[in-house]
Formats: sequence, structure tokens, C-alpha cells
Amino acid sequence: MRKILAILTIAALSATAALAQDMESATALYNEGATALNAGDKETALGYFEEALSQAELIGPEAEELAYNCKRNIPTLISAIGKEQAAANEIEAAIETLGKAVEKANEYGQEDIAEEAQALIPQLYMQQGNILLNQKDYPAAAAAYRKAVEINPNDANAYLRLGQAAARANNIDEAMTALTKASELGQKSADKEMANIYLSQAANVLKTKDYQGALDNARKSLEIFPTPTAMQIAGTAALGLGDMDAAIENFEGFIAASPNARNIDQIRYQLATAYEAKGDKTNACVNYKAILNNPQFAEYAKHKVNVELKCQ
Repeated sequence: MRKILAILTIAALSATAALAQDMESATALYNEGATALNAGDKETALGYFEEALSQAELIGPEAEELAYNCKRNIPTLISAIGKEQAAANEIEAAIETLGKAVEKANEYGQEDIAEEAQALIPQLYMQQGNILLNQKDYPAAAAAYRKAVEINPNDANAYLRLGQAAARANNIDEAMTALTKASELGQKSADKEMANIYLSQAANVLKTKDYQGALDNARKSLEIFPTPTAMQIAGTAALGLGDMDAAIENFEGFIAASPNARNIDQIRYQLATAYEAKGDKTNACVNYKAILNNPQFAEYAKHKVNVELKCQ
């Protein structure tokens, strides 16, 4: 019996010694992490804290305080590393690292750290998108902005940038959807972007003499954000369609909005032809007379004023 008790005592003492040794090792690892952290070496510190936590969890209740301290440091360090990566424009790495910070912070009950790291991720997608947009990699930029709005569906600026990138990638449907959402969320410049897309579409199809397509797109642009350029395209397209009323309306609108435009004589020439085609001699004469001093139109205008229309 005494022999058995002696063996048990020795075993207990051995276990106690082993536990003490394990605690000493785990504490040493933690202290190494603290030293590295004080020296500014976050990644080395993180490695020590993670190893110390692993040992503390194996030890059990006796190492509860040590485990707690490790858990307080680990998510904060991961988040800090992610921020440094972001500052160095290592965006993909930063997003991955911050995702790990969110995961660990939630696991260890640190909601404030998780919320902060989570809030940074869509900002990084925006940063990534901006870089790609400046590099004219429009499909990749759109993909980054898409991720930003997936995380934060109420970010008007993210929808605006998504619309801009998608438009430049010639994904017009996505661009218009994103810009419409941006406008709904209060991003005022989204309206101008939508108007510009329609205007660009109008100009492109006008080159192919698709006058109806040009007129339709120009009108959509004018409904959102009226500009002299949209009026000019609408007027030219309407003239090509033989819709003199629409041509006159838009050319007159152009002149009223931009009376000192460099191409004002070109507009007056087109307006004069529209009035003449409509049978309005008075207004045709007014506009032909206005371009008599322009070398490009002078001969034709003089013929109209003096010979055909016999303007007074």
C-alpha cells in the first residue's frame, strides 16, 4: 500500500513539475511576443502569441489568464498588420488579413475589433477599385466596386464608382443600374453620369446615321441633365429623320443655352435649313443672314438670302 502511495505521490509531483514547466514555456513565449511587439515587430509578436495560446489551451484552467491575454492581443495585431498592408497598397493581402482579424475577433468575443476590421474591408475594395480605375482596367475596377456594394449596400459613392467603371467597360446595363441606385441614395453626380452615358450612346449611333437611336438617347440625356451638346445631337438626328419641329426645338435650345459657342454658325445653318424645310421663310432668313460672314457658309447663305428666299 505504501508503495502504491509513493508511486502516486511521485506521479503527482511529476505532473505538477510538468505543468509548471509547460506554464513556464507558455509564459516565456508570451513574454517573447510582448518584447517583439514593443520593438514594433508585429508579425513576430503575433507568432509568439499564437504559439503561447496554443500551449495555454493545452494546459487548461491553470493557464486561463495567459490564454485570455493572448486572445486580447491576437485580433488587434492581425488588424494592425492588415492596416499596414493597406497603407502599402497591398490591397488583396490587406483584405485577407482583415478578414482573419474579423474571424478571430468574433471567436474571442472582441466585437469592437471585429466591427472596425469589417468596416475597413469595403473601404479597401474602394481603394482597389480606384487604383484599377486610374490604370484603366475597367472590368477589374468594376469587380472591386461590386464587392464594396455587396458588403455595404447603402454606399452611394461605391455605386457611383461601379457605374463609372461598368460604363467604361461597356457594360451599360450594369452601369445604369448602379448609377440609378447611387442617385436614389443621394449621390447627385450620378444623374450627370447617366446623362453622359446616354449622350455618348447618342453620339456613337449618330456616326452610323442611326438617327432614331441618336434622337432617343439624346432625349434621355436631356431628361436627366440638359446640355447644349445633347441638344445639338438631338437636333441633328431629328433633321436627319425629317422631324423639323424637333430639330428646331433643339437647335433653338442650343443657341439659347450657348450663344457664344464656337460652332454656333453650324447650328444656325442647320436651324435655317429646318425652318426652310418647314416653310418658315422668316426664321430661315434670320438664321441664314446670321452666317453671312462665315467663310464656310457665306456663299450658300448669300444664295439663299438673295436668290431663293429673297429675304428682306
